[in-house]
Amino acid sequence: MTHNTQKIRVIHIITRLNTENTDGAAMMLYKLMAHTDRHRFEPIVISLDGEAELSNRIRAHGIDVYSLDMHHNITAGWQIFKLTQLLRNLQPDIIQGWMYHGNLAASLANLSLGNHHAVLWNIHHALPALNKEARTTRWVIELAAKRSSTPEHIIYNTYLSADQHTALGYDDQRSLVIPNGFDTQLFAPNHYQRNAMRHSLGIPADAFVIGLFAHYHPVKNHALFLEAARLLLPHQPNVHFILAGRGVTENNPKLQYLLNKMPTKQNLHLLGGRKDIPHLMNALDLYTLTSSYGEGFPESVAEAMACGIPCVTTDVSDLARIIGNTGQCLPVQDTTPQHWRLRGWNG
Repeated sequence: MTHNTQKIRVIHIITRLNTENTDGAAMMLYKLMAHTDRHRFEPIVISLDGEAELSNRIRAHGIDVYSLDMHHNITAGWQIFKLTQLLRNLQPDIIQGWMYHGNLAASLANLSLGNHHAVLWNIHHALPALNKEARTTRWVIELAAKRSSTPEHIIYNTYLSADQHTALGYDDQRSLVIPNGFDTQLFAPNHYQRNAMRHSLGIPADAFVIGLFAHYHPVKNHALFLEAARLLLPHQPNVHFILAGRGVTENNPKLQYLLNKMPTKQNLHLLGGRKDIPHLMNALDLYTLTSSYGEGFPESVAEAMACGIPCVTTDVSDLARIIGNTGQCLPVQDTTPQHWRLRGWNG
């Protein structure tokens, strides 16, 4: 392969390109690939796992993607040799790791190449407690801490994540916080989308609409949102609630008990997974995030802010810093369903 010396060749090594359970890292890599200045940079992606949906979406932008099926055994000598041989053929200027396995693989492969390349790590993961991670992931995290002086920079997307990893022994001198970026042409105030989406969902134009867009997971704490909705509806019958995300449907048995307690389901719209989030976001008057812990960078909050929608959230991750004085962050201990007092929900 001929190296184009007029461009900086950046090899991105990521654990997997699956968009589930990756703290948004794979999707953020995809967005970076879609918006990389191709006059200055020549990006190539290596996935330590197999093929995934994002593999072909990245290739559609004219970017090569290699899938190695090796992320479970990244420290095995023959696996690193395979990665090293590929890097030697690709001749990178910069090697950029993504996620724990990708970061460690980038440094180990560079070591095999004589440490001739600049290496960057990306960590998009909140780490409130190491013992909550899978055993193999804990081992990789701890080994990476011992190697954390080798990359040029360790890029975190939140200050909280940087502090958490520094406490585990990651080199603080290498820390660099770069918050996630967002497409403000895609996410922007749009009155037409607001009216059209409300009409399609049967929501009155004068209703006050509150939303939560997140896949179903205990961390997202949909129970808090639904309990708050149950408490609010008797006082504000013109309030509607939109929930979207994988698994957020009336057929989810884990939501049935909460849904059955609602005084009316007519004001509740459970939409499941959607691909029209910018349109849904513009239909809102208030966006919420009810997570109790474990958030990386809550992208939906920033997307709501880009649409001009005020936010009420729990005080997790860097949300207090992100929201500033444009919304309200409530302490997690004050926002459990049994202690909810409708703070911040009164319009």
